Amino acid sequence: MLKLESKNRLMEFLMSQEALSLTVTHTYRASAERVFRAWTDPEALKTWFEVEAQIQALHAENDLRTGGDYQIKLQTGKGPVYQVSGLYHEIMEPAKLAFTWRWGDETDAEDTYVAVTLRQLSPNQTELTLFHDEFLTTADRDRHEQIWHGVLARLGVYLG
Repeated sequence: MLKLESKNRLMEFLMSQEALSLTVTHTYRASAERVFRAWTDPEALKTWFEVEAQIQALHAENDLRTGGDYQIKLQTGKGPVYQVSGLYHEIMEPAKLAFTWRWGDETDAEDTYVAVTLRQLSPNQTELTLFHDEFLTTADRDRHEQIWHGVLARLGVYLG
């Protein structure tokens, strides 16, 4: 049987692990189908997916099927090209996308997990909830939270 001190340490550890995820919610004036297309159409992604105002998508590929992959290449002005990629784990059109998320193209890079759920509130209003999990550090989680708020705000501009 675990001693009280060990139980407390275990609970602290488990709580710290839960804290290495984030959830961001935005509501858009668009149907769930339109929001889903914006996430899954490579040409649309290139239009709105910006990590920050000066970091824009140059190229997007998408194999929209369970086990399929996606890739987005981003660039700051004439600076270096960054890549984010992953594999789809779940696709429920137009309600959910779940996929891995990896910065860079190194084979030893750590994957994190993203789930995007869409809930149609009315014919022209959709709530998007983004859950991003499995961060290794609090700093990485906090940086991604800032990034996702900006990305989802730009999605709102794209959707009008």
